[in-house]
Amino acid sequence: MVGAGSMSEAESNSEEAGTGAGDDRAEQLRGPWWYSERRSVTPEQRRDVLSQLFYEGPDRVPFLSRFALLLSMSVLIALFGLARDSGPVVIGAMLISPLTTPILGLATALVLGHPRRQLSALATLVVASVGAIGLAVLVTYLLPDPRLTTLGSEQLLDRTRPDILDLAVAVLAGAAGAYILVRREAVSALPGVAIAVSLVPPLTTVGMTLELGRSDLAADALLLYLTNMAGIVLAAALVMILLGVGAHPLEGGLTRRVKIGLTTAAVGVILVAVPLIEHTRSIYEASSDRDDIESAATVWLAGTGAELGEVKLTEGNVVTIEVFGPEPPPDPEPLAASIAGALEEEQVELTVSWTPRQTTTVTRESG
Repeated sequence: MVGAGSMSEAESNSEEAGTGAGDDRAEQLRGPWWYSERRSVTPEQRRDVLSQLFYEGPDRVPFLSRFALLLSMSVLIALFGLARDSGPVVIGAMLISPLTTPILGLATALVLGHPRRQLSALATLVVASVGAIGLAVLVTYLLPDPRLTTLGSEQLLDRTRPDILDLAVAVLAGAAGAYILVRREAVSALPGVAIAVSLVPPLTTVGMTLELGRSDLAADALLLYLTNMAGIVLAAALVMILLGVGAHPLEGGLTRRVKIGLTTAAVGVILVAVPLIEHTRSIYEASSDRDDIESAATVWLAGTGAELGEVKLTEGNVVTIEVFGPEPPPDPEPLAASIAGALEEEQVELTVSWTPRQTTTVTRESG
């Protein structure tokens, strides 16, 4: 959401007083090579950034109305895309999501040291998040056979598998979003930022999985959402400092409020990084275990003419293997022992599903 907003007179005056000395020297290029990029930010650019993020006075009600409408449509599009397992539809929901406005607004308020704006942006995010989850719960309840429709969707399940790479993507997207916000000549890249980081789809997934009785999946989807939000806020705040939206460390240091805000954002990233590291470890371990099971099953089927199908490994060392072939597969006992050894477990529960498959070749000569 980008548009013309208004600021309170007190905070506007505070901005002018706090940055006036630096603005007079905006064109002077001093310090390290990267410092020149920061110096090119003008007072007009700074005011433009603030007008895009903070809607106050008579502009606030129209902004909130547009925000609620766009968020509702984004949630509905995401829900139907997740239910249909349609990636393009889910991407469409990302493109119209308005959540980047309060998230970048929170980052900017941290940089400027404005508690009132910080609370306003945070309150908008909390209310919007709860509302999006509630809407997803309601619409999922109204779907016919929602469990059959949605739990087989890879698009939905992908939002329940957060890992540390998602945090890296969020940090990069936050940095890019802040840069585009300040450097309006790069605005053509904004849709790419919206696609790179996922905000509405994880929120929608939380509501859908809660309605389906899968609180475990809902918790994982919520972790992905919080990961994206924390990464964007911290990275955007740091980039805005470097670009000169707020005070710069090389110009007398940051104020106490700004230091507290940045520290809080950094702590938020650390808090989501800890479970993400554990998720990442579990994902890679499960992938390695499935590879070991497939290798053992391939050796077990060697010379039988059968083909190995899907391999599943679930909690409790429960292994399910699909086999296709003209004859029943061999005795599964040796395979179970081999899998137990590969997984370094005392025992596993193995289920082999065999589907008969006959191949007929016909050769016919003309004439």
